Amino acid sequence: GSDKQYDNDKAVRGIAENDSSDRWLFYWRHAGVYDQNWRFSADYTKVSDKYYFNDLDSKYYSSTDNYATQKFSIGYADTNWDATLSTKDFQVFGDTTSNNVYRAMPQLDVNLYQNDIGPFDGRVYAQAVKFTNVSSRYPEATRLHVEPTLNLPLSNGWASLDTEAKFLATHYQQTNVDYYNNNFANNNGKSGDLDESVNRTLPQFKVDGRLVFDRDMNSAVGYTQTLEPRVQYLYIPYRNQSNIYPYDSTLLQTDYTGLFRDRTYSGLDRIASANEVATGVTSRIYDNDLVERFNVSVGQIYSFTPSRTGVNQTSKEDDTGSLIWAGDTYWKISDRWGVRGGLQYDTKLDNVSQGNTVLEYRRDADRMVQLSYRYSSPEYVATALNDSSLVTNPIYKNGISQVGTTASWPIADAWSVVGAYYYDTRNTRPASQLVGLQYSSCCYAIRVGYERKINGWENNDSKYDNQISFNIELRGLSPNYGLGTNDMLRQGIIPYQPAF
Repeated sequence: GSDKQYDNDKAVRGIAENDSSDRWLFYWRHAGVYDQNWRFSADYTKVSDKYYFNDLDSKYYSSTDNYATQKFSIGYADTNWDATLSTKDFQVFGDTTSNNVYRAMPQLDVNLYQNDIGPFDGRVYAQAVKFTNVSSRYPEATRLHVEPTLNLPLSNGWASLDTEAKFLATHYQQTNVDYYNNNFANNNGKSGDLDESVNRTLPQFKVDGRLVFDRDMNSAVGYTQTLEPRVQYLYIPYRNQSNIYPYDSTLLQTDYTGLFRDRTYSGLDRIASANEVATGVTSRIYDNDLVERFNVSVGQIYSFTPSRTGVNQTSKEDDTGSLIWAGDTYWKISDRWGVRGGLQYDTKLDNVSQGNTVLEYRRDADRMVQLSYRYSSPEYVATALNDSSLVTNPIYKNGISQVGTTASWPIADAWSVVGAYYYDTRNTRPASQLVGLQYSSCCYAIRVGYERKINGWENNDSKYDNQISFNIELRGLSPNYGLGTNDMLRQGIIPYQPAF
């Protein structure tokens, strides 16, 4: 509908007076199967203007994003193969000349499987994708990739040994590289000078062994404790990839599970070399009903040669030996109380790269109180976002160190209140504040909310966005008649995540 306030703000926002004042949102999410083999999915959001989500609250958008996602896919799956054709586009709300957002239009993924080739299992993965950017400043590319894999799995009731060999072949045809090479290459930590045509081939070899021991606990009748050691060797030779732009590659989080991943980065544009052994051990405790009550894991990566991609390499990243330690723990104290935490230590930087802990009381789906703390070092943030300049950025130069509380509680029949408060301990100021009130019935729900969040920095001081929202939801066609308070908490700039 028409928005009078939007009309009044046109001059301030640089919007032409003759632009339409009608504002709208279109959202479509669908996942379906036809004739057992065909699969269709859509996740499409589009709005009338780039200020829509600044002015109006919506559960179809996360305030941590600066774009709306528009994805479609169609796939076919049979016994020994599957194929998926997809597109991924974005409606960007900021300045498209400076935004670095890549579309995949189109992308074709194919998997071929052939198990029981003697003692081996075989697989071939292939991909073809065209990357385009919303900005004319950045390179674009066509990427072709094929990845045959041969696997030898051995296992019994208490042990497994998985040996795997891969060959990765990738071809890039990059365009619009001259402008990037003349203005950005070697300056932002993302790449060096790009080549228009690049071929990269890499073998990969991995051996992964696990043991599982269990015993009855004398101190708790009916409880069972497990001990699960794990050792993995991974080898990937070094290839200089500075002439390839990272179209869909970002640093993956190194939690305990991440110690045993093949890749340090998502996507295919950055495949770091590896000659390393990852070791770890997990212990779990199960109660009489085989419900996991407690677990703790600790592990490390020992590297025989430096892990490199040829991009943004520092002297500290040439280290060998014990480079990364990671630990995770979980304790379900009772049916209503739970605590979870994790810690990652980077010996290259000689500091804690990441840490988090969460304590939660949850009586039921609508009654919950959570306390949390999270930390990321400035070096980790800069590496994760592929931008070395973030170490001196006013927002990230002190790292991320935030303590917060989140709560949801009914206060009367059909009425409930939610709230969230996060405080930035490094920059000594609130990072996010949210409070909401909701009335819910079988037929409709009414929500009123207020959120205040950091939206950037100016002259070394934080800038805040203040948002008041009012929503009416008709529920005649919805099977969900709960209070829906968790939906409000998940829309915040720091979304609620349950601890257990």
